[in-house]
Amino acid sequence: MKGYGNLFVCHTTDNLPKCEQFITGLLHECKSNIERMAECIPQSNYDQLHHFISNSPWNAMDVMNSMSQKLHTTLSSSIAEVKSSQTSLGLIIDESGWEKSGKKSVGVARQYIGQVGKVSNGQVGVFAGLTDGVQVGLVQGRLYLPKQWTDDKERCDKAGIPKSEQVYRTKPELSIEILKTLPCTVTYDWVGGDDLYGNSFALRNYLYKTKQAFVLDVSDDLGVYLTEPQLYIPSKKKGRGRTPTSHVCDSKPIQLKKIIKQIPDENWQTITHRNGTKGPLIRKACIIDVYVWKPIRKAQIETLQLLISTELDGSEVKYSLCYEPENKVTLGIALYRQMQRYWVERAFQNVKEHLGMNQYQVRSWRAWYHHIALTLMALHFLLQIQKEDKVNMPLLSIPDIKLIFAKKLLNNLHSNDGLINALNIRHKQRKDDIKRRFNKKSRVPK
Repeated sequence: MKGYGNLFVCHTTDNLPKCEQFITGLLHECKSNIERMAECIPQSNYDQLHHFISNSPWNAMDVMNSMSQKLHTTLSSSIAEVKSSQTSLGLIIDESGWEKSGKKSVGVARQYIGQVGKVSNGQVGVFAGLTDGVQVGLVQGRLYLPKQWTDDKERCDKAGIPKSEQVYRTKPELSIEILKTLPCTVTYDWVGGDDLYGNSFALRNYLYKTKQAFVLDVSDDLGVYLTEPQLYIPSKKKGRGRTPTSHVCDSKPIQLKKIIKQIPDENWQTITHRNGTKGPLIRKACIIDVYVWKPIRKAQIETLQLLISTELDGSEVKYSLCYEPENKVTLGIALYRQMQRYWVERAFQNVKEHLGMNQYQVRSWRAWYHHIALTLMALHFLLQIQKEDKVNMPLLSIPDIKLIFAKKLLNNLHSNDGLINALNIRHKQRKDDIKRRFNKKSRVPK
């Protein structure tokens, strides 16, 4: 908790002990919701933990910003130890969702949930992961609010969503917000993301204007030009009608899935992009210059590179648009960056399976951000342990560390008194639930 103390002081109350208890709960063998934490963690109290997460006014964004700076220091020191032209810090944008029942939890709606691979009732957040190609941590998160939420101001108010946040934002727009609000000390060499973000002109344009290198996946139906399009405003035709003001182009863009068929065999290279647990990971790849333009953008032409890579048998084709402010990116570095999205998936796996990012039982806006901030803190804590012990235990993984904590942390349920007390509390809750349901039914008019 070193360096976080002042962030949890609200008025005259120091919430650091509650923060320590909550982080302990995330590392515990219990489920990562307040009821189960209060059962297991010594000196904890359900009402106090619930207030800490749901009502206490500490700022989740300040906590995430402080944590992101610590994570940057952790990963930057690892980069300095590795002498490789490819190794660099990448910031990878991606969303993650989980199923959630009911209608009252903030942001919950019928939407695509990647974890289950279908449209389901749940919540989705947009996150940014910082990786050095060996470790990965999440630096920030934003809750995605579907239109059925932002169009219902009363529903937003009940969930405690600030007025300034009751505006619909697409996931790429949320990613731009993350990029804008990260502390200036959290630097990175390039930005990555899947085709949801790569297809966004708004995101690409923001990165282009800020001279930030990127390798963003795009869909195969995206149209690009192989030579710079010559734009012009057509002359006004005789007779009535408005004078043209929009640019046009006589040539037409080519879809990426058609471009791949035009690339000669000699332009493809076989490259090892990463060493996996079962040996080197190899792909075929090529990179060409392309231009992207659409009539709705006036004269804005994007001068980019297109990276295409496949498995050695030609399967799993990936397309990415690449931008480097100073010079063109080399094929080896571009492929390395394209394949780094693997790491953000690992981060989501770690925080969900081992830190319970999706196991909370809270509904409000503030509680969601509080829980996410503490989860990201806990992940960085585990990464720091990995780094500190890598000499003595080079194979130490996040699941290994979680297992150690789960078995070594004190647990009230390991004593007879603690176990009986927990059962009594559960039984009382069941009786109260039955009583509430009975009273609710008795109030229904006949």
